Amino acid sequence: MGEITTFSHTVIYQGRPVYNSATSFLEDTASRECFKSNNFKELALDFATTDSNRVSSKRLNRIRHESKGISPTTFRNLIEREGESIQKHIERKCDEELSDGGFVYNGEVYENGDFAPNPSRHIEQAVIEDATIRLNIDAYNATDYECPTDTVNVSLDDVGVKRQTEMRPKDEECQQAKRVENTVLHVQHKNKSYILNATSIASGLKLLVGLLLFNGLLNKQVVIFADGARIIHSTVFKMLHFANVKIILDWYHLQKKCKEQLSMALKGSKIRNEFLEDLMPCLWFGNVNRAIRLLQNIEPNKIKNQEYIRILIDYFIRTNDYIPCYALRKELGLRNSSNLGEKANDIVVSNRQKHNGMSWSNNGSASFATVASASWNHEIEQWIHHRDVSFQLRHAA
Repeated sequence: MGEITTFSHTVIYQGRPVYNSATSFLEDTASRECFKSNNFKELALDFATTDSNRVSSKRLNRIRHESKGISPTTFRNLIEREGESIQKHIERKCDEELSDGGFVYNGEVYENGDFAPNPSRHIEQAVIEDATIRLNIDAYNATDYECPTDTVNVSLDDVGVKRQTEMRPKDEECQQAKRVENTVLHVQHKNKSYILNATSIASGLKLLVGLLLFNGLLNKQVVIFADGARIIHSTVFKMLHFANVKIILDWYHLQKKCKEQLSMALKGSKIRNEFLEDLMPCLWFGNVNRAIRLLQNIEPNKIKNQEYIRILIDYFIRTNDYIPCYALRKELGLRNSSNLGEKANDIVVSNRQKHNGMSWSNNGSASFATVASASWNHEIEQWIHHRDVSFQLRHAA
């Protein structure tokens, strides 16, 4: 038997630390920082989703009738620690689900040779035909119009906030990026939903796989609504290669792309708006080839910069497979937009982190986003009192 010794708060067995009573049994705190009750931390995490550190700490001190109480810096440290702990717990939960589900990480992606998703189910053909008659559409593919009750809709988007400058090296090549990027995913099945956040698209999609496995939804068709970014499309198919997945280019982002490129390509807003009146109906009905022909046939005297026309044509060619007949989808009651994802971005990141004068570190931005998503998912109470999250899709409020 080895000798057990103690040093300060640490118990050492056979020369190795077994546990530290200061951190293993009690919460980790900074020097001279008081321990916080569960009710205190509940309030703190609730306030952190909307108010600044200064306002939140002031509110807490007023509730507790303390003249000094918690400082904005201590409040920020508390939220960052809790957010980091929640995110690590969710990641462990995903790892356990992937392992239990037979998925093995090969160094780049997860694989499971035994996994087989359910075949796609689409809306009844008679219903689709009635809709095409109303819209005067001749050609369609019934398999493009998924059955809503057998589909998981995922809105995926990146959102960036201003980065804190920790150092200003003279060498410009060594300077850090100006923005901290967060990936936010809004996951919906029927009338239940969940918000995930991560520091990259790949890590966000890993969490998505774990969430779908945990909720028994990975075998269903997964429809991803996103913008036209190459990195999103390639990473989705790489990470979800085993699933029944398809991507739909969000209508809002498609409109935005056309307006931005044509503003730089054509001479004046009047010419641009007149051209958009012809272009957008083609895209609304999924007629990408006609949209490209319109771009190719613009009168030269209306063009300010031909390069932006070429860029937009290349964009249509690259995203052609992700541009559906939006008109028919709307008629059938299917989604065309990642607006739920945009709303999730507002809830998790923008409302709290995008204000004049604010800048964020990587850990700080991610931690506050995790707390905001946990609050929206109604996970805060269970986390504070049981150090666990349900990780289950919930009914929308």
